[in-house]
Amino acid sequence: MMKSSTILHKLNTAIMSCDTQETARLIELGLTNNLSSQEIMENVIIPVSKRVAEKFRGADFYIPDVLFAMRPIKTGLAVLKDLSPQDVKHPCKIVVATVAGDIHDIGKNLVSIFLQTNGYHVIDLGVDVPADEIVQSVEEHKPAALALSSMLTTTMGEMANVIEILEKNRLRRSVKVFVGGGPVSENFAEFIGADGYSPHAPEIIDLVNKCL
Repeated sequence: MMKSSTILHKLNTAIMSCDTQETARLIELGLTNNLSSQEIMENVIIPVSKRVAEKFRGADFYIPDVLFAMRPIKTGLAVLKDLSPQDVKHPCKIVVATVAGDIHDIGKNLVSIFLQTNGYHVIDLGVDVPADEIVQSVEEHKPAALALSSMLTTTMGEMANVIEILEKNRLRRSVKVFVGGGPVSENFAEFIGADGYSPHAPEIIDLVNKCL
């Protein structure tokens, strides 16, 4: 049986080499060797995602390079989502979405998996979701919380738009709104009237547990 540390090291190498097939194989191997989803994310997927994001911000990568580098990460997240235990421990539902105009999904997917592996019932609406559709989902599913992601300064305003429509439809008091993403800050969250801000995906658990 391969050691957990060896699996994690090989997984890191596979992702950095953009080998999607080996990434999927090693994650499946890790899960069958008693590595938890959280261990895989915290030791490999999140650090690698941050390194790619830092290179992107530093303009060391062209956009096609970034998208190519993200492919094994997205593959890994999909495998974790499919194979991780989904037993719901909390009665709370949480709607998760990337706002309109933004197609970035890595951060949102990390948040979804962290919430799911901690027992929350997650309703993931995907990316580039119009504000009206997000509000409609809140009205339909009656979640305890709504987690919004934006990775672009040009789409941050959509978060405020969602909150405004929630208030207009008299739904705001029934749901906690959490925001996050690269350009989002705690000051911005307070300015738009959000209930909480999570700078990194793993911190969403403490935030949700504290507020719900």
